[in-house]
Amino acid sequence: MTDALLQVRNVSKIFGATTALGDASLEIKPGEIHSLLGRNGAGKSTLVNIIAGIYPPSTGEVLFEGQDLRPLNIFERQELGIRLVPQHENSFPDLSVGENIFSGVLPTKRGLVDWKEIHRVAAEELAAYGLDIDPRIKVSELSSIDARKLNIIRAMHSGAKLIILDEPTTALTNREREELFEFVRDLQAMGTAFIFISHYLGEVLELSDSISVLRDGQMFPVDDITEATEAHLASLVAGEEVELSHRKATASADRPEFLRVQDLQSRDLHGVSISVRSGEILGVIGFPGSGAREFCRTLFGINRITGGTIRCEGEAIRLKSPGEALRRGIAYISFDRHREGIIPTFDVNENIGIGSYAGKLRKAAGFLDLGLQKSLSDQYRDALKIRCNSTGDAIGSLSGGNQQKVIVSRLLNTDPRLLILDEPTVGIDIKSREEIISTVLELTHLGMSTIYLTNDYEELLRVADRLVFFDEGRIVTVLENTGMTIEELTAVRDRAKETV
Repeated sequence: MTDALLQVRNVSKIFGATTALGDASLEIKPGEIHSLLGRNGAGKSTLVNIIAGIYPPSTGEVLFEGQDLRPLNIFERQELGIRLVPQHENSFPDLSVGENIFSGVLPTKRGLVDWKEIHRVAAEELAAYGLDIDPRIKVSELSSIDARKLNIIRAMHSGAKLIILDEPTTALTNREREELFEFVRDLQAMGTAFIFISHYLGEVLELSDSISVLRDGQMFPVDDITEATEAHLASLVAGEEVELSHRKATASADRPEFLRVQDLQSRDLHGVSISVRSGEILGVIGFPGSGAREFCRTLFGINRITGGTIRCEGEAIRLKSPGEALRRGIAYISFDRHREGIIPTFDVNENIGIGSYAGKLRKAAGFLDLGLQKSLSDQYRDALKIRCNSTGDAIGSLSGGNQQKVIVSRLLNTDPRLLILDEPTVGIDIKSREEIISTVLELTHLGMSTIYLTNDYEELLRVADRLVFFDEGRIVTVLENTGMTIEELTAVRDRAKETV
């Protein structure tokens, strides 16, 4: 007799000629946090979809509290206590918090919706789980962290015993991640079990009781997580040794300036002054609304400048649009590759080439040099190791990491002098992350400047020469990165915030 809450026994899943999952097994006990690692396409989604009841297994069995789940559909499994909280928001933003908690099954009184009961029960559950928000406000008004917590509370309201969290920390700040982890641990202490899916190896080691790695559809359990390191996990995920990229030499202070902003003003910036040296990686730190992201988007001409000056190699310039920024050699990669990155109706070749249609791909009389576009796309596919059959493949057929490489290729194809990276590795696997970082490091050694915004402090400390801390639309501290630790960075960030 086992005390396991969930048992996956020799489960496989075959789609046509493709084996997406082969002979996978795992056990999860009540109150256990089990992390599931793997590259995009490794089989993670297939496995959790089988557990949740979205896919039936081709072979093998799944037991929950000893009960065979194979005859049960997704709704019957939810009734047993299995809940999947996907990466992208699955709440109803225009409905209230209370309505979302009840998930459409609203209590009634005399044939009418009992709003008083909804608000009463929702307020009690929010308080019980430590979320201090009004149940009557719309979900669209919540912060990212409160929206993530609400999705988990919805699952708990429905009697969840096992919650599958798919990339729950995407686009959260370090402080928000810590807050989410504390929330998860509190639920764990009440007996709730979790399957935690993440590409961030540091947070996996911090949160997990047990870890499994999926690679090419095969399961590899981590025997002793107390001995596990990020490098070891990265190698298990990739199936080969993965060298974490580090900045080998910082840009010296006597290098020429490429860009200088003085007293920069916009709707969300208040007197920002900073320079970027040629070949430098300037790390940007700040919570949402601090001015960090607003600074990046203003330099690319997305946010309107209302005051101050920008000089590029000593020449005063005006950045009224992204097109003008690109002509000046400034390129930007957005934090949201789905809305502001990939063009879903274009193939890989077109997604790489479009940024240069007004530049080097434009021939006389306005025609495009399609031969040159194909040649350049093939070069970037090989250089960044974009995994596709050909550059004629639909962009939607690629994994998230490879889509991000296509976006990086598009911007590099414009021959930028300054590359602005806004969360460039969020939600992509470790191998793709290191390939992107390695490419950026190589180009900065050749003189390209980079502004690097990420809330993954471990990643930032590996690559940045200087660190710029933002709060309330202003720069509050600038430091050289001379071997700083995450603890030191966090302490500086918190002190800087207190002085504003």
